[in-house]
Amino acid sequence: MLLLMRSLMTMPLLLLLLFFRKQKMQWGDGRSRAQQMGVGVLLHGAYLGGVFAAIQAGMAPGVTALLVTMHPLLTAVLAKPIFGVQLSVQQWLSFLIGAIGAALVLGGGLDVSTDQYQLSGVGLLWCLVSLVGISFATLWQKKMDQAMGQVEGLFFQYFGAFFVFLLACLFTQDFRMHSTLSLWLTLAWLVLAISIGAIWLLMIMLKRGEAHQVARMFFLIPPLAAAQAWLLFGEQWNALMLVGAVLVLGGLLLGREKKAV
Repeated sequence: MLLLMRSLMTMPLLLLLLFFRKQKMQWGDGRSRAQQMGVGVLLHGAYLGGVFAAIQAGMAPGVTALLVTMHPLLTAVLAKPIFGVQLSVQQWLSFLIGAIGAALVLGGGLDVSTDQYQLSGVGLLWCLVSLVGISFATLWQKKMDQAMGQVEGLFFQYFGAFFVFLLACLFTQDFRMHSTLSLWLTLAWLVLAISIGAIWLLMIMLKRGEAHQVARMFFLIPPLAAAQAWLLFGEQWNALMLVGAVLVLGGLLLGREKKAV
């Protein structure tokens, strides 16, 4: 229900943004709109929906995050058959270092004395859906033509995701929602910061860079989230997390593309 509300609230805000931007709208053709809806089904429906479904199926949130954060590796593997991109040994090493670093940051924050390592067979399948969803969405978006504007594309992405979450709610929930201040604050963050801000930034990055290089930036999410938790909630870092953060940064620097002089 939360993800359905997220899509419903994001679409009218994107239309308002298009209206006040006062630029010529680029809605593309039917094929472009259908493709953006497909990206939305994968990026928002499969990726985010898979994460929520995995946790609901019994997967520990920390383990779910650990598995899904590995999607840059899958994106790098798929980059060759889809784009013909041949990664160098140095680039593969940067991916592996980043993956190890992200795993250390997430693993270092888990408490072995609790059920934070809880696994679920169904949850693992949903994690796989999430991994495949975001990897293919990233590659598909990069491969797509530029017949549609970015904000217009975002609108159709959430339009496609809306139907995924609507079907999910029809089969699993009763559409009842308990209105609280924390719920609306959470939705405001999801819509403004994530749905519009972060996803729009992702589309800009995909337009300007290679898909596998953009995906590699997701390794930054665990250390940045840990840093926010420290600033906002006083959660402490341990040595394992510090080593992981250093490895993530080192991996990003190692795989940085050299600019032609």
